Amino acid sequence: MYHSKKPASYITSGFFLCLLFFTFQNSFAEHPSPLLTRNESPFSLIFGLPLASSALLLDNNNSRWINSFNISNTINAQSNSTDRLFIDVETWHVNFLYDYAFKENWMFRLQLPYIVHSGGILDGAIDSYHQTLGLPEYIRPDFPNDQININLTHNNSALADISSRQQSLGDISMQIAWQAERSEQHALSYWLSLKLPTGDEDKFTGSGATDIAAWVTTDLGLTDTRWLYGQAGLLYMSNSDILENIQKNWAVFGNAGIKFQPWKNIELKTQVDFHSALYDSNLEFLSHVIQLTFGGTYHLNKKHKLDFSIVEDIKNAASPDVNFNISWWIYYQ
Repeated sequence: MYHSKKPASYITSGFFLCLLFFTFQNSFAEHPSPLLTRNESPFSLIFGLPLASSALLLDNNNSRWINSFNISNTINAQSNSTDRLFIDVETWHVNFLYDYAFKENWMFRLQLPYIVHSGGILDGAIDSYHQTLGLPEYIRPDFPNDQININLTHNNSALADISSRQQSLGDISMQIAWQAERSEQHALSYWLSLKLPTGDEDKFTGSGATDIAAWVTTDLGLTDTRWLYGQAGLLYMSNSDILENIQKNWAVFGNAGIKFQPWKNIELKTQVDFHSALYDSNLEFLSHVIQLTFGGTYHLNKKHKLDFSIVEDIKNAASPDVNFNISWWIYYQ
């Protein structure tokens, strides 16, 4: 069984962010928007696990457009008495999100995903990164760069077998949110999501089934420049067309984060995302997931901002080795 450990990369970043947290005393009061990350494993993307959501909704009749791009890379081999998994893939996941506050304290979101599974381009860069820092490479040197292989068997029956590039529209979701509480230092909102089977289960870009999720999200201002935020919820997954034999129907999920804003146009954030197991399997890659994200936001002006972040799998071998996210937020009044 393959395990991955990367102790240095997020410890150093965490120390830097904590130092900033206790150092700066500027005054820029603004509610945080979480980093738009989630578990980017192909086995997770087919389900309606929502992105991290803002506790503060848009003002009435305002709208925004968000273009969010994730690129994840992983190689993993695991087995037990009933299941065998080998995965070597790079996944590009683009989300187009449109938010509209159609009534006071109410907001609608439409999420259009596009998913590409391929051999990718990052294998060589990740190998060089590991070698430069002296980090373990495990099975990476044993396989050629930029290949794709997603293979999962259960009781000697193939549940997934992909060896060529796959791409298509993913499962579209519609979400509605209600602002329950709102002040300068605190916000609370409730969200409900319906995911539709618009993806292609044969290409691993959809489950072929409908999912429903409900969650609550909140934030709290410690000072004008320091905020806590988080969410927690429940996901129902109806039976998929491809992994029904080992799929679970219920999962819990959530996140918790800290925002620091040492300068007017720059925010720094660290965020932990988790969800319970989506499958009834003893394989680590199909079990519960804990991810740690470091990143920040740069405010170009009042209507445009950019997020940059990197996600590490702090629960070893349970999610992609690394994930990079860039999100562009555009606000309209």
